Amino acid sequence: MDFNAPHGPQNMVFPHTAHIWADAVIGAVALVLFVMAALELRRTGSPLGLLLLIGGGIALLNEPVDDILGLVWHPRPGQNTVLNTIGPVPLWGLPTYIIFFGGIPWLLYRELQRGRFTIRKFWIGVGLTFLADLLIEVPLLQTDLYTYYSHGAVPMSIAGFPVYWLFINTTGPILCAAILFQARDYFTGWRTPLLLLLPLAADAACSIVVGLPVYSALHTPDTTALLRWGGAALSCAIGLVIFDAESKWIMARTRALQADQAISAGASRRRESSGRSLAEATT
Repeated sequence: MDFNAPHGPQNMVFPHTAHIWADAVIGAVALVLFVMAALELRRTGSPLGLLLLIGGGIALLNEPVDDILGLVWHPRPGQNTVLNTIGPVPLWGLPTYIIFFGGIPWLLYRELQRGRFTIRKFWIGVGLTFLADLLIEVPLLQTDLYTYYSHGAVPMSIAGFPVYWLFINTTGPILCAAILFQARDYFTGWRTPLLLLLPLAADAACSIVVGLPVYSALHTPDTTALLRWGGAALSCAIGLVIFDAESKWIMARTRALQADQAISAGASRRRESSGRSLAEATT
């Protein structure tokens, strides 16, 4: 089949030392999250954390699709491949997905349950998610574990990392947490195993919707830098719109829960007052 994707840099060789360190460090973080989730299961009986972390690993099935659409190249020679469907994915990708698409939604959902959500805290959370993405990607890119490429120069690149990927990568985990916050009761009973697919679905949906403009620009042969930058800017703008919608959705749910709690607290106080009045009347 004939597609317009440019050829990847096939002269790159998978760096042996770098992938050992990446596997060890990222894998250790994923292991800590699994320990935390197991402790939560033991303490509360909730398997949510474990299911989301496993679901983050399942979301790795999106990576070969994102690699083709977003033009991400993992060196083939010497690669310790963990998944090879539409394209090969190295082992370090698995704990990365566990952390980013399973761990971040789980930790964010736990924070949302505290009922202290504000729009300001939301954007701080977005910034922290951006930071987590940069802490993973920028050091790895310097070791040539993978690279981004295009017809022509890759737009918005800083230290080899295209900034528009912040929006492609982070809208999905936040959407996953927002869905859980809005519809946690849905994922109970026989539907509980569906939690395994939630990170996969949220990641795939957002990566396509946000990435489509820049994906299209990167794949267009004989295009101009202006078109590539325009596609990247449009993807960032779509990401911001999705963030704004997510924040409003979470805020509405938070206010509804706060209203329910206020009504319940008022009813409890009325019952207590009625009980005291009855006790005083009988004495």
